[in-house]
Amino acid sequence: MPFPLKTPADLTRRAEALMEAALRKARPNVDPAAISRSVRSPRGMIAATIRVMVMLVYELHLHLRWWGDQLFPDTAEAEYLVRHASIWGVTRRPATRAIGYATVAGANGTAVPIDAVLVGAGGLLYTVTAGATIVAGTATITVRALDAGADGNAAADTRLSFQTDIDGLNPQEAVVDADGLTGGAAIESLASLLARLLAEIREPAHGGAKSDYPKWVQNTFAAARVRTLPNWVGEGTVGVCVAMGTAALPRVPTPAELEAMAAHLEGLRPVTAEVIMVAVELLAVPITLAVDPDEARVRQAVNAAILTHFAADADIGARLYRSRLSEAISAASGEYRHELSVPAADVVPTDIQLPVPGALTWAALP
Repeated sequence: MPFPLKTPADLTRRAEALMEAALRKARPNVDPAAISRSVRSPRGMIAATIRVMVMLVYELHLHLRWWGDQLFPDTAEAEYLVRHASIWGVTRRPATRAIGYATVAGANGTAVPIDAVLVGAGGLLYTVTAGATIVAGTATITVRALDAGADGNAAADTRLSFQTDIDGLNPQEAVVDADGLTGGAAIESLASLLARLLAEIREPAHGGAKSDYPKWVQNTFAAARVRTLPNWVGEGTVGVCVAMGTAALPRVPTPAELEAMAAHLEGLRPVTAEVIMVAVELLAVPITLAVDPDEARVRQAVNAAILTHFAADADIGARLYRSRLSEAISAASGEYRHELSVPAADVVPTDIQLPVPGALTWAALP
């Protein structure tokens, strides 16, 4: 049963009525009209006392309502949402550091040590987490940003200079490989944490059950989607298919990210499970449709609705229903009617495919 929060005006009227009743009972010989005037006169002492008490009571009501919000995860503020999550074993993913591979060149036999520091654009610092010895003129090293966050991500062919020269290297730099340095992300959003907490409450951990692997990955890595694939390549094997990025803009994980996730799961998996990390395949879904009215503002709204729908409904290996896509288009602002010709049926991805919006083609209504 709801308990609406009374306004200060409502509380004032109630306090005045209670005060009048109490005074009439205490002084039955006094004219009720005189009592009413003394209680309700804006300049009277009784009215001033009532106003002060009402505001104090109203503040208490607001405080109690605020505490009531903190009792439930979906209405709690950040501090208490994080605490709710920790009780269920769901930790808010901290900001993560970019990782990846880079190539160095120089004299054969030259060793690049672990913990060597490199400097990138804008003074960003990186450290070598897996060194290498140059053979046939080059070697591949693993590097990681020293500071967490998206600023540490770097594109392919980015040049990182060694802070301290290493004898035998020529030049004194490392070149980021084709996959780039990726995985750097800000601290997990509260919306993402809440979604994972609700999933954990509805389907709690079972010591290596299918639902555990997504939680283990997303507690540490900025993964947009994770799917567990039991018996992936035989009895006792578990495939863990991962899409990085965000729900709205997913991407394929790099080999360095998959390697880091595999190492992380090694300490969490059941001893009988062999975990195999699998990179997601992005399945572009072309869309052809006609809208009425066919105006720029309607097209823009429909395009936004399509992107939002894919972010909310698309998942690795999950059927994407054409009817729900059409429903999302119908809900776009300004749309009166439409004809969705492509896709002509539900989109059925493979176990490791994630549907993403493809080319959008606008057609004319017949």
